[in-house]
Amino acid sequence: MLNILKSEFYKLKKSKAFWVCTALCLIFGIIMIVAMQSGMTMAQQPNHDPDLDSMLELIPLVSGTFMLGYLISMGFNTIFVGIFVAVFISSEFSYGTMKNTLSRGADRIKVFFIKFLVCGCAALIMQFVFMITVLLAGTIIWGFGTATFSGMLGMVLTQSLLTLAYTALFTFISMTMRAGGGAIAVNIMCVTMASTLLDAISMLFGGKLNLNNYWIGGAVSKLATITPASGDIIQGIIIATAWGAAAILFGMTLFKKQDVK
Repeated sequence: MLNILKSEFYKLKKSKAFWVCTALCLIFGIIMIVAMQSGMTMAQQPNHDPDLDSMLELIPLVSGTFMLGYLISMGFNTIFVGIFVAVFISSEFSYGTMKNTLSRGADRIKVFFIKFLVCGCAALIMQFVFMITVLLAGTIIWGFGTATFSGMLGMVLTQSLLTLAYTALFTFISMTMRAGGGAIAVNIMCVTMASTLLDAISMLFGGKLNLNNYWIGGAVSKLATITPASGDIIQGIIIATAWGAAAILFGMTLFKKQDVK
């Protein structure tokens, strides 16, 4: 198992997809901060576009810490994580690397779990790069804002746990589908469309049941703040643990039964 783990981290180090997606997290973080500043400046002009009126509401609130929570709740960095995991894992099947690994007698459950561990480490690195970039760029433009160390630490830890839950789901999808294009599409849909779909289904219940409250994306939005409610923190931890554990267990079970060609 140790040899496989070392091999996977070596592949991660050499992975172009990892470095490209990490760089995109940094670049996209800067672009979003600059775009927000530009939008707020334009919104204050006398004859501004009415579509920019929503920007005016953010001006009294904006700061480095505010923008950190605001952009995390949108899931931009998670999209890049989903793309990386799909590319990293699907290449193992397309190049025959996975088949060679299993032919040497490697345990499938260990192989799956190691894939998750390595992808999880990569996902956390991407998240930290995005968060640090947004916080620094936002602080340079608007100031740091008001935040306690415990509040910042709480947001980082809860968002990290939710990112790992997403990564477990992405690993399950990518190991099951094996096709890079399809896995990328499904992973992106999990981040961008799942919440909308769950909201639509919840409307069928007349608002009595909000399925988004039990989805990873819903927890990400609620906990993208330095002052979360204690109930939201507990619920977020439960959601992340449940989805992450379910994805890993189902993924291991399916991978154990599937043929690898």
